[in-house]
Order: sequence, then structure tokens, then C-alpha cells
Amino acid sequence: MNPNAPSGLSLRALPETGRGEREAARRFCLDVIEEFYGIAYRSDWHADLDSLLDGEERCWFAARHCGGFWMLLGDGGRIVATAGLYRLDWKPTLSAAFVVRYPQGNAVAQLVRVYVHKEHRGSGIGRWLSALAEAEAERLGYATLYLHANADTAATIAFWRSRGFDAFASGDGTTHFDKSLIGQVA
Repeated sequence: MNPNAPSGLSLRALPETGRGEREAARRFCLDVIEEFYGIAYRSDWHADLDSLLDGEERCWFAARHCGGFWMLLGDGGRIVATAGLYRLDWKPTLSAAFVVRYPQGNAVAQLVRVYVHKEHRGSGIGRWLSALAEAEAERLGYATLYLHANADTAATIAFWRSRGFDAFASGDGTTHFDKSLIGQVA
């Protein structure tokens, strides 16, 4: 994993973040979701973000659960981007929906919350963060990296395809992607 953040930014990761930073990360993600997708907070959709405020035992992103969460900070410690990683089996409904494709949900990492503040989009930050998360998923021994994206966001769909992810299902406004990590070069 390359710990050198893009120029002018600093990288923070769990567990080195305190509760205040975790609250700020949760708020940043919820704000981007509302701004970009027009979706307000829902406890059933945002349980992973709520888990940022839980202790290590219950945080989906905790290293003890083979997860990770990263923030890129700009001037004054302001969050400009985030990315997260956790086991697919933290989402039982999703894991069950793809049980044929992923019979062992704990061997699949879900890449989530790759968000870049609108002022920093198009600068390569999303690519850098997704590469960081992918390298960490491989280091943790995951065989597959899964993600889903809003099917109505053509730029987002194109971004994930450009990162080597293959779309394998679509429905209910969502496109599902995955990427094999076996034999990948970090």
C-alpha cells in the first residue's frame, strides 16, 4: 500500500482517527450522498457509516474485521475524500443476493464510500484512493473486490470500468461490479 498521499493532502486511516474525526468522516460521506445522489440519511442504507462511531468490536471498517477506512485531508484538516473497505458479509441481504457468485461472503471485500468533494473531483484523488483500498484488500487476503454504484451516474460507471471492474448485474437503479484480486500487481 502506498502511504504517500497526493500532493498537498494528508492521509488518515482507522484506527489512528479519534471519535471527532470519525464523526466528521461520517458527516462528510452523508453530505456527499445528499449532494451528489439527493439521498438523505437512512439507517438501513448507512449502517456502515453509523458503525464508524462504534467501538472497534462493532465498526465494520475495523482492522480486526479485515476492513479499512481512509480520509484525505486538505487545508486546516478539512476532509476532501474518503474510501472504505469491509467484508461483504457485513451486508447479509447483499451477501444472500449474490451467494451463488460469492459462496464465501467473508472472502469478498466491498469497496465503499469512495467520495471526493466536488471541488477536488477530476484531480486523480478517486483513482489514488481506490488503488490504495484495492492494494489493502489484496494484502488482507481477499480474492474479490465488489462494489455497487448508482446506475444513473454515467461518469461513476465509467470510472469503475476504467479501474478494471466488470459490471455483472443491474437492477433497481444499481449496477454491481467486481474485480478479481488474485494475481493482481499492487
